[in-house]
Amino acid sequence: MNKTIYIVVFCTILLLLGCKNDTTNNSPVKENVTLKVTINHKFGQENVVPEVSVHTNSSGNEIKFTKLHYIMTNFVLVDSEGNELKIDSSAAYINMTEGRVDFELGNIPEGNYSELKFYLGVDSVTNHQNPNSFSANSPLNPITNNLYWDWMDGFIFCSIEGYHFKESEPKGAFAYHIGLDENLMIISIKDDFEVRKDKSLELVFDLSAYFEYPYVINISENAPITHSDKAADFGLSSKLSKNLLNAFRIDGDEE
Repeated sequence: MNKTIYIVVFCTILLLLGCKNDTTNNSPVKENVTLKVTINHKFGQENVVPEVSVHTNSSGNEIKFTKLHYIMTNFVLVDSEGNELKIDSSAAYINMTEGRVDFELGNIPEGNYSELKFYLGVDSVTNHQNPNSFSANSPLNPITNNLYWDWMDGFIFCSIEGYHFKESEPKGAFAYHIGLDENLMIISIKDDFEVRKDKSLELVFDLSAYFEYPYVINISENAPITHSDKAADFGLSSKLSKNLLNAFRIDGDEE
C-alpha cells in the first residue's frame, strides 16, 4: 500500500514539473535591441531634395531649401501600457544637406509602443553648459554640429536656410535660426510602432510645418533672417518654434 502511494506521489511530481517546464519554454523572452531611426525630409507628401526641388506653401511662396540641420535630445518611448522608457543622455545631430539622417537608440526592449517623445533642441542646463565639455564624437559638440552661438552662449536648436520665388522669379534668401530656452520644442508623436531586432523606425520631418499651423508664415511678409531675437524678428522665431511642434510623424512605410 505504501509502495503504491509512493509511486502515485512520484508520478504527480513529475507531471507538475513537466507542466512547469512547458510553460517556461513557451513564454516569449523580450530582448533589448538597438533601434535605428531614419529621418525622411518632406514637404507635405513631396520629397525635399536640397538645392534642387521647389515647394509651394499656402501663401504662394515657392521655396528651395539649401540647408537644414538640427539637434534632437532626451528621447522617451511610451509602451502600449503607458509606461515610459527614458533614454538617458540620448542625442542626435541631423543634417539634411549632408545626408546625415540616421541615428541609433540603444538598449530598447522589444515590443509595441504608442508614443515617441523628444526635444527639438536641448534643455536649459545643457544649453548653458560649457561647449568644450562635450566629447569629440558627441552630437552636441559644436565642432560637429556647427549649431552654437558663441556670442549668446547657447545652442541653435534648428537651422533652416533657402530661397523663395514668386512665379519662378527670385525674391530673396531666408535663414531661420531657432534657439533660446523659451523656444525649446517638446515633440510628441502619438502613433503605434514596433521595436524588434533588425527593424528600423522611419520618421518624417515635414518642412511645410514651418509655414502653416498654427501660424501661417508668408516669407515675403516677415523678416528674412531670425536669430531668435523677438524684438528684431517681431515674434517670428516664437511662431516658428510652435509650428514645428507639428513637424514630425512616423512614416507610413516604416520598416
